[in-house]
Amino acid sequence: MNLKKYLFLAAVLLLLAPAAFAQKDSGIVKCWIVFADKDGFKPGESITHLMAAYNTGLAHLTERAVQRRLKIFSKEDVVKFCDLPLNNSYVENISDMGINIIAKSRWLNGVSAYVTPAQIEQLKKLDFVSRIFAVKKLYKQDIKNTSPMYSEYLPLISLADSLNRYDYGKSYTQMNLVNVPPVHNLGITGRGVLVASFDDGFEWRTHEVFSKMNVLGEYDFINEDGNTAREKVQKYEDIESQGGHGTATLSSLGGFKEGRLIGPAFNSDFLLAKTEYSATETPMEEDYWLEAAEWAESQGADIITSSLVYKGYDKPYDLNSYTYNDFDGNTAITTIAGDMAAYLGVVVCNAMGNYNQTEPPSIGSAADGDSVIGVGAVNTNGKIAGFSSNGPSSDGNIKPDVVAPGVSVYVAKMGDNNRYEFSNGTSFATPITAGVCALILSAHPELNAMQVRDALRNTADNSLTPNNVYGYGIINALKAVLYFGPVWSNEVTVSVNGSSAKISVSFAANDIPNGESVVIHYKTKSGSKYKTKTMTLVKSIKDLNYAGEYEVELKTDETDYYFTYTDKAGKEFTGFKK
Repeated sequence: MNLKKYLFLAAVLLLLAPAAFAQKDSGIVKCWIVFADKDGFKPGESITHLMAAYNTGLAHLTERAVQRRLKIFSKEDVVKFCDLPLNNSYVENISDMGINIIAKSRWLNGVSAYVTPAQIEQLKKLDFVSRIFAVKKLYKQDIKNTSPMYSEYLPLISLADSLNRYDYGKSYTQMNLVNVPPVHNLGITGRGVLVASFDDGFEWRTHEVFSKMNVLGEYDFINEDGNTAREKVQKYEDIESQGGHGTATLSSLGGFKEGRLIGPAFNSDFLLAKTEYSATETPMEEDYWLEAAEWAESQGADIITSSLVYKGYDKPYDLNSYTYNDFDGNTAITTIAGDMAAYLGVVVCNAMGNYNQTEPPSIGSAADGDSVIGVGAVNTNGKIAGFSSNGPSSDGNIKPDVVAPGVSVYVAKMGDNNRYEFSNGTSFATPITAGVCALILSAHPELNAMQVRDALRNTADNSLTPNNVYGYGIINALKAVLYFGPVWSNEVTVSVNGSSAKISVSFAANDIPNGESVVIHYKTKSGSKYKTKTMTLVKSIKDLNYAGEYEVELKTDETDYYFTYTDKAGKEFTGFKK
């Protein structure tokens, strides 16, 4: 990642060429009005811990967000210009002009609004306004039908083998293709990771596949309330299909119903953002995406997943289209937001879109971001789906970054009676990829966003010869989880039987020398020194020598313990500690 680029990311907006301000149909254009400063601070200016502004910026960040940022920034440098609030007097001045503000952004240091040419002339005269630029048309994939079936791709439904801990039902094929079951068998299921999903809404309270999902927060950025489910009586009334796409994508990410559908990150925590309004297509939706990104980052999200790729707006907002040259990683609002979130330590996954392999490439935002993981789709045989969009970005970055199952993906269907269906699209490859990212972070919470991307890309099946069809290839959850070293299960199982206790932990590494490499160190409550005992491998993980579930029996009063593994070079790794 180019650090210098992000220190001045807000200033990118000042360099954008102004677009045409008049639309032929109405004379109204959707604009961002960018301010010159934040109470005297300029874009890119450092905010040190000795300044009062440091505490002002820190106030809107949760402790979880701060801890995630500390993986890449020092404590003295954890607050950025982008964290400072907008100057309220600037915002009020804009409102007093009769301009209806749509969105506010700390990251962009400005507000968006629909304005007339006359209002633009007024705004140009304000000394606190640095730049006004028209928002171009984004390219949006059709999400109204969440289950288009392609006859040439038939679902290959497989039964889970006897080694698997869970019964995946008809979702086994999609999970097996990216090697998720072995990671689940290790007891790594996404625990401790916070994933934010942006979509058209989520019926997560009414479908059985979400009954165990831990949603820490949700927000409807369209109607500005805390409900992301479908509602009729509100400012923007939801049509019948609203929430169908989000319900499906969320299920493929973190759903859990044994024998029916299991997503890769079912034990993660979730934030849900409703940013897509299905009834119409207007430029407001990218503003909602931006606001959601700022919200999710400040709440401490580790991952953002979005299956929204914009392809066209309704009149009178159908002009000012982006061209391929604009997908350069710096231009579209969602791309700027995605890269900013990544700069602040969030793993960002975005769908490539369903616009086929074309020339010029069919890539759109926010997948063109150089720090955004653009995700394409493959069928059940691992071949690129015909609809999956291609790269590169116009500035030459390989896109997609990776590919994942996007044909005949088994998902939850919105509605009564807990229904399911097979669906197609990069919309589903993306949350599956984000779920694998959650598994990586669950196993290695010390990793930052770019390290997670490295683990994902460098272990995919085309990593040696990446291209603009498959990117680095089909992701492999097990290899990605092990990329940065040995892993232990998220939790330890203790079974007490009389005066003894059986302790079980799962462990894996790429090159375990023998079955005596995993050791428990234990002591009694009153003891001062740890004793050691070699653990026994009782259940193996396929394709990895000596990896799997290890077990040992101790006396019940020997309750303090930790595990170690020693590799062939004699290096010791410490695991779970009680």
